[in-house]
Amino acid sequence: MKPKTVKIMVDFLSGPIWPNYFDPKTKKHYTGVDVVDNDPVLKKLNDEIQDMYLSYFHFDYKDLPCWVDEEQQKADKPKMLALIQKLHDRLDEINDGSFVVVDEETPYLEAL
Repeated sequence: MKPKTVKIMVDFLSGPIWPNYFDPKTKKHYTGVDVVDNDPVLKKLNDEIQDMYLSYFHFDYKDLPCWVDEEQQKADKPKMLALIQKLHDRLDEINDGSFVVVDEETPYLEAL
């Protein structure tokens, strides 16, 4: 069976591990890779990265509906890169061959 793709790309309210599917019964997004979807260490890292990313967004601020604090994002670059690396390390640790990782976030962060 062909391995599934697990994409790393931080987006608003999505976290760095990109969910490929949505379950309307549970109302939860998931990757479709059980070892990824059910790993508590990944969940914690995913939430930590997502919380940091969400902190850059400010609504109804500076006369704008949504303002992104790009200066803080640049200041946090080393910390965010370290967290993404921890995420990679954990994915490598639990990879049972059922998935491959495509990282679109690290190149973005490195370019900041």
